[in-house]
Amino acid sequence: MRREVAVRVAHISDTHITKYGMHLHEFLDSCIRILNTLEPEPDIVIHTGDLTDNGVLLDYELAVEKMEEVEPDILFLPGNHDERNYGDSLFREMISQTDVLTSFKRLAVLVLDSAIPDVDSGRLGRWRRELLKTSLQAFSENVLKIVAFHHHLIPVPFAGREKDILEDAGDVLKTVLETGVDVVLMGHRHVRNVITVGKTLMVNAGTVSSVRTRGRLGNSFNLLDVTEGGEIVVSEVKIPSGELHQLGVYPLRRGAV
Repeated sequence: MRREVAVRVAHISDTHITKYGMHLHEFLDSCIRILNTLEPEPDIVIHTGDLTDNGVLLDYELAVEKMEEVEPDILFLPGNHDERNYGDSLFREMISQTDVLTSFKRLAVLVLDSAIPDVDSGRLGRWRRELLKTSLQAFSENVLKIVAFHHHLIPVPFAGREKDILEDAGDVLKTVLETGVDVVLMGHRHVRNVITVGKTLMVNAGTVSSVRTRGRLGNSFNLLDVTEGGEIVVSEVKIPSGELHQLGVYPLRRGAV
């Protein structure tokens, strides 16, 4: 059955850009090429953190150079690697302000900084949970509400020993569900995964261009296609081949988009 796409979101993560680490430069180039030639093209690209590997100036300079090659608009948020070595200051200076709400078409996207400088674990904290609640409650039920942050909110299969989950994951999950968030986008664990909790879709992305992959899962990013028929189709895009693998089809809340 053909599904007409109303909104397309590309979800990329964990590029770990550097000249000095385990970064696959050719895989990043493949990802950029795929993003720039997708049909239909993404309405927005959301990068869920670990843009850089070490958070140092040379990493950020290379990241800025490479991300300028991506033709669709991109929303960025930092990961734990981005906030190493006082990298949190460079992220705000060179990439983006953090904790930003963006709305377009019938989508509202809130990107949040879950990273803690020089620590691998994450936390949103009370004021970001309140921001999540107040900013998204202002939108009607007809708007698809997306929240994105780096650290995983619930355990991710195939990701190995559980660690570095959000320190306040329970409170964040409660806020997400009570606020009526439709989709949560996350990275960090280098494993693509989709699961529903209540009426909320929890989507993790794999790594675009790090050698630190899991088993044979390889490198990838996600596409979220919101259809005119009231569904979200989530697909994994393999890198470097560009092959699409559908992860699932999920119903929207009544009225959204």
